Amino acid sequence: MAKIKEELNEEDVKESEISSPSIYEVGYIMLPTIAEENLSEEVTLFKDTLIENGAVFISDEYPKSIELAYEMTRSINNKKQKFSHGYFGWVKFECATQDAKVIKDILDKNEKLVRYLMIKTVRENTMSVKRTYGKQDGNQRRRPIQKQEEAEVINEQTIDKEIDALVV
Repeated sequence: MAKIKEELNEEDVKESEISSPSIYEVGYIMLPTIAEENLSEEVTLFKDTLIENGAVFISDEYPKSIELAYEMTRSINNKKQKFSHGYFGWVKFECATQDAKVIKDILDKNEKLVRYLMIKTVRENTMSVKRTYGKQDGNQRRRPIQKQEEAEVINEQTIDKEIDALVV
């Protein structure tokens, strides 16, 4: 009887994990061969696909053309193609775990993407803010240490005295 209860509890936990919504973020690089004027249409199709599969958007950033850090290859229509540029964008959304698995499968098959990364994250904005050092920091900034030593004129007699003192 206890064993049956444990199995039921495990099933309840699995069901609650599957049905409870989680926050995901997808960073993606779209093909650079997409014309600039057609990019908004492709992004809309991409987002519509996510919405159709249970995603509720939290935030996003429209793709921008970037130079990639290294050349990436992608097989499109059974042909390997190399890319050194692409349109990078991201979207943060909420969906159930089972929907996230479906979305991942769809992204794997999307031939308009060079590469993507899907991560589980938090709702809050986690981007770090760059701190700039400028006039607003005023006296809080460290000042470089100035050399207070002035060059002394040393003659041969002074050098001889110092050497004798060290030798003795």
